Amino acid sequence: MAKNYWADRIARQQARMFDKNRIEIDRQMRKYYQRLSAQVIDDFEATYDRILATLAEGQKPTPADLYKLDKYWSMQGQLDKRLNKLGNQQIASLSKGFRSQFYDVYNSISIKGLEAFSTIDDNAIMQVINNIWCADGKAWSQRIWENVGLLKETLNEGLIHCVATGKKTSDLKKLLQERFNVSYSRADALVRTELAHIQTQAAQQRYRDYGLEEMEVLVDPDERTCEVCGKLHGKRYGINDKMPIPAHPRCRCCMIPVVKIPPKT
Repeated sequence: MAKNYWADRIARQQARMFDKNRIEIDRQMRKYYQRLSAQVIDDFEATYDRILATLAEGQKPTPADLYKLDKYWSMQGQLDKRLNKLGNQQIASLSKGFRSQFYDVYNSISIKGLEAFSTIDDNAIMQVINNIWCADGKAWSQRIWENVGLLKETLNEGLIHCVATGKKTSDLKKLLQERFNVSYSRADALVRTELAHIQTQAAQQRYRDYGLEEMEVLVDPDERTCEVCGKLHGKRYGINDKMPIPAHPRCRCCMIPVVKIPPKT
């Protein structure tokens, strides 16, 4: 009973910290994406309308017509600047949010009857946050820039598609908004996964500072049916081992301490 109580308590605390920082990051990210999408879609629509206005009645536009427009190349220059700004905004916002996540999780964990010896400092935390931990060798900041680059590519593909198929301007707007939604979804998945990783690292450091030797995987109830996470539930790992979670994007499992109570004499 005692173990379940403390395990649930620590898991709830970590979940609260996760949701707190996720919501704040999401608020910022949505603002960035909404502002950018409004600006870019207006520019793309104006460029598309300019193409249609230059054509004779009944003539269908082609990508070649698009490339002849000075407005198209001007729009591309603006797009590069705006996407570069989006990437930098995300890097700054996530760095701040991830740092907050580490401190919040670390400071929220207290274990009755044990004294923690803290040696954590801000430089060490930022090193953990920026550490490459995925098998593909990519840092989270690199993934942000890859997503930004993919957004540019898909937006331009959408414009070319609408020009080549003679779609209406309203169809172009709908298509571009879908591309923005996909990009935001990718960024959101990255945020959730990195927050989970930092949560695990912060908990591990806190347990280490308490002098504990083992940690145990507590699988989130919603993850119990997950084939990967379900097999991890209850498994124990040494305090300096590489942790198995997050086991997949958007994983919500956490690590709880293994506290060995000496027998009464």
